[in-house]
Amino acid sequence: MNPKKDLEKRIRGWLPQESSISYVHKPSKPNWKPYWKVISIVAVLIVLSSVAFVGVRTYLRYSDPKADVTASYFEKTVNCSTASIGDIVEVNVLVYWHGYVIPEFKRDVKIVDPFPENFNFTPASESNVYDSSGYGGIYQFKYLLKVIGVEAEPTELPKPILYLDNIEIPLKGISPTINVKSN
Repeated sequence: MNPKKDLEKRIRGWLPQESSISYVHKPSKPNWKPYWKVISIVAVLIVLSSVAFVGVRTYLRYSDPKADVTASYFEKTVNCSTASIGDIVEVNVLVYWHGYVIPEFKRDVKIVDPFPENFNFTPASESNVYDSSGYGGIYQFKYLLKVIGVEAEPTELPKPILYLDNIEIPLKGISPTINVKSN
């Protein structure tokens, strides 16, 4: 017999075949890998849907100024409450509008302040139309009206009309009245 093989048999027989040492059984940790995958997928879906929702709302506010305007009102004042034929009345118009802050869109602003259509007034100077481009805020202009007719009842000045990107925006406010008297 070969001494090498004989030595291997002795060593193999000498070493225990199975371990006689008993190991303490530790409870296995829960495997969180599948849960983290599901949680991360759900989180990504929530973020993507939120970005899509905000993007669609932003586009809708950009394309429709009525949806973008949060507040709009006007104040109109005149320099007198009673006028005679030939008098010049100064009309001050202040229009306030504002859209959402983030993001804020630049709009083409046109304000038309019609004067009464009862032929008691005619424009004396300047224009009753204001054109601008802006992000919201306060727009103020003035113009002059000349009294050319007599009316028995007080004349209420009509409210101005606000156009943002050629779309009419409703305004809230109170217009003053002018009493026209004969000399």
